[in-house]
Amino acid sequence: MLEILYDNKYKYVKRLGSGGFGEVFLAIEEYSENLVAIKNYHSIEDTDLDLLLNELQTISRFNHPNIVSYKHSFIEEENAYLVMEYCERNSLRQMMLNRTFVTSYIWKWMLTLTETMQFVHDKGIVHHDLKPDNILFTQDRVIKIGDFGLANIAAGTHYYICPRASENLEEHSLDIRMDIYSLGVTLLEVLTGINPFFEKSNTRIRELYYQSMLNIEGLQGWEQAIILKAVHPEPELRFQTMQEFHEAIKEQAIPFTLNKDAIKAGDFAEKANQLIKNKKWLKALSLLDYAEKNFNPSISVMETKGKYYLMQGNTILAKQYFEKALKWNPRINIQKELGWINLDQKNYPMAISMLSDYIHRNPTDMEAYNLLMKCYYETKKYEQVINIAEPLLKINPGIQCLQNNLYLAIQLFCIKEKINPNSIFKKAIDKNHFINYNYALVTEKELTHNYSSTPSLKSRMLYMDYRFNGFTPGTVYITNETDTPFEQTEFKDPIIKFGRKGYEVNNIEVSEDNNVSRRHCVIINSKDDVWLYNLSDLGTTINDENIIDKSPLLGRNTIEISESSYELTTDKGKLF
Repeated sequence: MLEILYDNKYKYVKRLGSGGFGEVFLAIEEYSENLVAIKNYHSIEDTDLDLLLNELQTISRFNHPNIVSYKHSFIEEENAYLVMEYCERNSLRQMMLNRTFVTSYIWKWMLTLTETMQFVHDKGIVHHDLKPDNILFTQDRVIKIGDFGLANIAAGTHYYICPRASENLEEHSLDIRMDIYSLGVTLLEVLTGINPFFEKSNTRIRELYYQSMLNIEGLQGWEQAIILKAVHPEPELRFQTMQEFHEAIKEQAIPFTLNKDAIKAGDFAEKANQLIKNKKWLKALSLLDYAEKNFNPSISVMETKGKYYLMQGNTILAKQYFEKALKWNPRINIQKELGWINLDQKNYPMAISMLSDYIHRNPTDMEAYNLLMKCYYETKKYEQVINIAEPLLKINPGIQCLQNNLYLAIQLFCIKEKINPNSIFKKAIDKNHFINYNYALVTEKELTHNYSSTPSLKSRMLYMDYRFNGFTPGTVYITNETDTPFEQTEFKDPIIKFGRKGYEVNNIEVSEDNNVSRRHCVIINSKDDVWLYNLSDLGTTINDENIIDKSPLLGRNTIEISESSYELTTDKGKLF
């Protein structure tokens, strides 16, 4: 280090500290004999020069008693220097190490810091590196905020950065709530002497928060509440401004603000939920669209819209809305729904894990059991399906989906093990439309499947979803557009079967074309909840969209199988 700098104006005294940028040292201004702090950046050809320029531009906008003041800067021998006010009593970090303060001081400091940071944010600046190292004290014990080198830059110190922001710093570079989190962590560290997030992953940081492992149990209730609000992993649930943070400290309580929009949005979500239960799908979606458009983001609306799309088989949109809801409140109870989404996306291990955990905490949810059984059914672990369904049926013998799905599992298990299946559930055939279908499939004389090759028996079987328990058949109207004149038919059958001509099992014989399977697809004709299940890999199209598995049939729909086209509606007045 040179002993004399800037044309003999500054004389080096001692080193104060260092960082990635370079180091900070103490110097005496020769003419005034005042002490100053000089930040020495590496070679001016280094990218750290950008940090110097950024800091210069930032602090030049300030004139505040609680922000370290800037004097001037200079370049000498390929090094850049920033001359600043010297804070004799060093940093909050040093005071923490020496424990040279009493707890009552901390809250006074926090009132000053939150007020000062509100001033900074009003200037359109986000500090990005608030931590004990950058909070300084003068000889007169005046608290000051320093080091604005990372202001409005996508950077910071990891264990003072909130998890979501650290996953995408660029996106959050101007989010003032990053500073709120950092100051909250600083407060937590000063009060307890420990930063619980030090060297922890984002996942672990979230776990520590939600498992209440922040080491704050010894603090007063209002102190704990303020810390929990300030360091919430989700920005939307944190203090939204430094002024809010300041007021909470001043009042020693978290202020509660009544959100009228949230109440209105919640009312819409409740009504939509009821419509979904009553299978009034279009009305439910209309209410949810209105609520989403006209009110601030609402967890209840997003959660309900996710459930709507999940019930309609659109797992992509369902997942998007659930993820939005989780960002606002990770504690919402949608683990079953997320397990359901993973099941539909064929991510069976994750689905099994989530559903098993959910059932452990919600042991009476029969729909969750049925979803878990389907995970095992799809992975051909039929013994697991049997082990779940049999004891449940002893407790709840009338649940039809368990009856049907146990029947499937036993049939397929016996085929797999090459033993004769038991003739079970014969007495339930007239009461359960799915068992009736599957029993007819298993016992048919002219086979539409193959026990040992493609098409397999399993591919033609119908696994029964919980939603179809005790369903009442509705009425659908189908027009065969391929025929001239159009043939219009009314169907009241609970399960309507499409397939190749020449097989009497089908309600609608499509054609003799080899592009039509013997059992090609079926319509589950449940009142107000009509679905098409595709059973063939030869292709079934609904409204120009190829259906791989199944799809709801809302309103009027065009179904295409090979060269044949059908118009289907539940409203006779909408037939062509």
